[in-house]
Amino acid sequence: MAFKPLFGYAPNPAGTARFVSSLAKPMLADAGPALTLDTSKDVFLGSALLACDQHWRRGSQQIGSCVGWGWALSVDILAACDIHLRGEAEVWGGQTLAASIYGFSRVEVRGQRNLGGDGSYGAAAAKAVTKFGTLHLGQDYGGQRFTDQNGKREKEWGRDGVPDELEQYAARHTVSDVALVMSFEDAAKAIQNGYPVAVCSMQGFDMRLRDGGWLKPQGTWAHCMMFAAVRWKPRPALLCVNSWGDCYSGDVDPALPTVFQRSAGWVDADTCTRMLAGQDSFALSGYSGFQPRAIPENWLRGIM
Repeated sequence: MAFKPLFGYAPNPAGTARFVSSLAKPMLADAGPALTLDTSKDVFLGSALLACDQHWRRGSQQIGSCVGWGWALSVDILAACDIHLRGEAEVWGGQTLAASIYGFSRVEVRGQRNLGGDGSYGAAAAKAVTKFGTLHLGQDYGGQRFTDQNGKREKEWGRDGVPDELEQYAARHTVSDVALVMSFEDAAKAIQNGYPVAVCSMQGFDMRLRDGGWLKPQGTWAHCMMFAAVRWKPRPALLCVNSWGDCYSGDVDPALPTVFQRSAGWVDADTCTRMLAGQDSFALSGYSGFQPRAIPENWLRGIM
């Protein structure tokens, strides 16, 4: 069967403006005034994710739920960076369920069911993860356990909202802060400091990688992806991770882990700024992760 790209970014400038105006520190410069940029330092945040989950694979969205997918991976990488870069006393809780962000962003954030069609926008996802939280694969939610990213579930939750009985669990795992990112330099600064960037834009790309993993801008995509790395040579760029599985053909970057080589590509700085200038892309920080389980006092059962 021929590959068919699925999109699902539905810009909502008025909704985004309302959300951004509600933030005490809306811009990255406000939220992270002490963050610095080192133009000699390459950073790949996916390493922290793979350190948490060595079996991680980038799946493929089945409906127009890219906003859920782009933000779910951003949350996962943030959680991994909290553990491995910032040394927070948390443990890996499994991949974020894209349906939870997608459903919250379409229904609970807007207060309206049965919106029709598919799709969401960046600020709605930002409000979803900060106000309503996230669910994860493999966790026990009162007898319910989710084992896959499922397009049927995303369709249902995008129409009806996240089931009420699950909201209490999602609320335990929120993102504390998001900040609007509007340029390559801001995104690079966020990534160098361990904060991934969820990017919603209309910029499209050719599906063939060139010159060792580079993407060529082409056409229009109403799409959400995420930036997970920054490099400076041979020219400044960010690594843009897609949600279509191993979708790219062509010449991969052999320096990337195999699981990222055909699901992501390098994007030139000018193109990144053009994507971010849509004012609906955000850096994430401060994830409320999973606390380590306490060891029972009698766990050795008298052996020692």
